[in-house]
Amino acid sequence: MKCREPRLKSCCCCVNLRAGCSFLALFEIFSSILGIFAGEGGRLLVIGRAAYMLHFLGSIFLLMSTYMQIEVLVLIYLVTNIVHLIFSTAFLIDYALSCGFCTLEAIPVFFTLIFSLYFWLVAFSYWRRLQWENNPENDE
Repeated sequence: MKCREPRLKSCCCCVNLRAGCSFLALFEIFSSILGIFAGEGGRLLVIGRAAYMLHFLGSIFLLMSTYMQIEVLVLIYLVTNIVHLIFSTAFLIDYALSCGFCTLEAIPVFFTLIFSLYFWLVAFSYWRRLQWENNPENDE
């Protein structure tokens, strides 16, 4: 399989992808802990918390992949981040409608979801970079 270089060359325009993934993994671990404890109730509370717990594990795998440089661990993070984005968005909408939009708890969760979209792109670029570096057809 021929892999081209990733589209993003750095994280936040100044940090290389590996260091950026370390930082974003730590940020995602913190935001997952925040998400697990957010919300007082609701129909989708269990699903939302399960998505955050799954994403917590995926963020730990991403942090491990920055030190061990294993592609599979980044792929696990990418999948858990997609699951997190889908279920947490559904939880956030349901929570906002049932609670009368409790801004104190919903706004931080909303911002972590927005950051997760960018972080997914950074992790995807890092995964593509690992594929490109580990491809025996690429000689440098």
